[in-house]
Amino acid sequence: AKSPDEMDQKWQANAVETRQQKINKGKPYSALKVPKTIADTVDPHAMKMAQEEDPTLSRVRQYVLQNAVHVKKNGKVTWHKKRDLLFREFSMNDGRVFSQLVVPQKFREDVMRIAHDSLLAGHLGIQRTVTKVTSEFFWPGVQSDVRRFCQSCDICQRTLQKGKVSKVPLERMPLIDEPFQRVAVDLVGPLFPTTDRGNKYILTLVDYATRYPEAIALPSIETERVAEALMEMFSRIGVPREMLTDMGSQFTSSLMNEVSRLISLKQWTTTPYHPSCNGLVERFNGTLKMILKRLCSEKPKDWDKYLSAVLFAYREVPQESLGFSPFELVYGRVVRGPISILKELWTKEIKDPNVKTTYQYTLDLKDRLETMSQLAKENLEKSATRYKKHY
Repeated sequence: AKSPDEMDQKWQANAVETRQQKINKGKPYSALKVPKTIADTVDPHAMKMAQEEDPTLSRVRQYVLQNAVHVKKNGKVTWHKKRDLLFREFSMNDGRVFSQLVVPQKFREDVMRIAHDSLLAGHLGIQRTVTKVTSEFFWPGVQSDVRRFCQSCDICQRTLQKGKVSKVPLERMPLIDEPFQRVAVDLVGPLFPTTDRGNKYILTLVDYATRYPEAIALPSIETERVAEALMEMFSRIGVPREMLTDMGSQFTSSLMNEVSRLISLKQWTTTPYHPSCNGLVERFNGTLKMILKRLCSEKPKDWDKYLSAVLFAYREVPQESLGFSPFELVYGRVVRGPISILKELWTKEIKDPNVKTTYQYTLDLKDRLETMSQLAKENLEKSATRYKKHY
């Protein structure tokens, strides 16, 4: 008689491959499904003619002739022509300047489709889409047009979130002013359907100071796999001082405690059955799943391929509570996204490179990051008070 723990060397297990698995293995790699792209027939001459003939821009043309200047509560608006094209320049009180191309009526739907429906846009909400459009373009009634476009989006209507009832009073979280000092981490899943690569979970991370998100698709959530994925994230953003998670066994195990000890990472956990304690990452998880559902509605088994596009869409748009995008607060500059590319295609205008020495660039970057960090902290304090009142 053999012990139950004793292995029989003669015993072998042969895995069976089903017919469907064999068929799937022979299938070609499926490409991502992307929305219809903008035609490249629009050039500066066509844009100029459309601006001159559009009756909805008559007042704008009059402003340009008069060199009109409009002072608003949060900045100053000037109108001018550049290379025979109409532009609106919006100078904000905090020093930021937006040069907006005035869009004729027949091209406005293309702009809104790129800002809302494209692969790197993510079908975000009304306010974020308005912010994205107005960063490069303007036309009379732009906010109401974008609002109607988002509200009439078929995919957004079919994936609309249900309402929820708030209960206890809302407390304010402490403000963090150093990027990646404290991060919130959570696991999403199991998601259905499982992808062709076997992934059905997502490990998510959000920085408290900049709202910069990271996410990795996982086939399973053993402690070892989660620890390796966290180290992959930390290799890109640096090791944080504090990490807030739920009470999942992946985060409270002795292995994770030893990893945290080795890298000097302090772990915080939420109250059991109280996920709103980690509301920052929980809110991001809801947004992440919503965008994934909208982007891969026709190919749900490819949701892990869309993960990088979802992260780009979230990082590019300014956060309402901070006033800046996560990309700006981390890198100190505005990244080149779909809206910027569309403006370049239509105007054939590429910004002149500003060549600086390494020393000068470092000083300028430091000043920009300090200014943005201070403004973001002030905006976060105001929004926290407003959120508590609305809650």
